[in-house]
Amino acid sequence: MPTCPDLIRTLRYTLAGIALALLPGSCHPAYHAPPVTAQLVKLSPAPKSQLENGRRLYETNCAKCHTLEDPAHYDRDKLTHEIIPNMAAKAKLREADTKALLYYLLAAHDLPQRSPL
Repeated sequence: MPTCPDLIRTLRYTLAGIALALLPGSCHPAYHAPPVTAQLVKLSPAPKSQLENGRRLYETNCAKCHTLEDPAHYDRDKLTHEIIPNMAAKAKLREADTKALLYYLLAAHDLPQRSPL
């Protein structure tokens, strides 16, 4: 008959095994804002410097309140007229920064499908 320490050890290993088995299913890859590449620049009327500012704002300001999300999951019109104006007002972004952020997100929205990092 197993002793109490043996049962506790068995229980620990069983629970650890269950936790490890469930972990991959509970996590999804985090979205990483794409770098400002030549491909991204081609998708926007904005200059590279403005897109880089938009990316920086996205990674710093937006990530203060929520996880970063792939803009491709949203409708362009909704990003342009609802989401970005509302979030920019909450973040108290200047108009130029809001414009840079929007240009960056719209270009990232239009990138061909990418596999998660």
